[in-house]
Amino acid sequence: MSTQKLRAIYKQLNDKIDDSKEKALFEIKELKNDLNELQRHLSGRKKETDIQPEDLMRSVFELAQHLRDAKKREEVVADMEFVAAEAEAEEYLLSRGAKLLTRPAGWHFQTAKERFLLHESDPVEAAAELRKLLAAGKRLKRPKKKKS
Repeated sequence: MSTQKLRAIYKQLNDKIDDSKEKALFEIKELKNDLNELQRHLSGRKKETDIQPEDLMRSVFELAQHLRDAKKREEVVADMEFVAAEAEAEEYLLSRGAKLLTRPAGWHFQTAKERFLLHESDPVEAAAELRKLLAAGKRLKRPKKKKS
């Protein structure tokens, strides 16, 4: 999938999360106003009120629905970011010459002199370790060109 499509999906999910949060805030304000009016009525400061118990229940139900919706979408975004980070790390590892071996299990990086076990199973941590190694000068030696 192209990065443009992924960005569009992230943007749409984040926009819907923000929309759900705004709707939840609106319901909280409405519920707060209704509860304040009901309190004034029950304490005797306000003679009549048109607040119905069903209105309160509806507000609470909608608030819960908006919060569930936002939380579910946040979980989807977090899962997508995790998968994207894992795929990016695996692509980085493979492009730098690291290999996933079975014995000993894990991501390995080999130079002309030594072999490094980067991480057992997590490609994100293995990529971070490889970045540290490459920054420290553990680069693969290129073979010298033969003079003819």
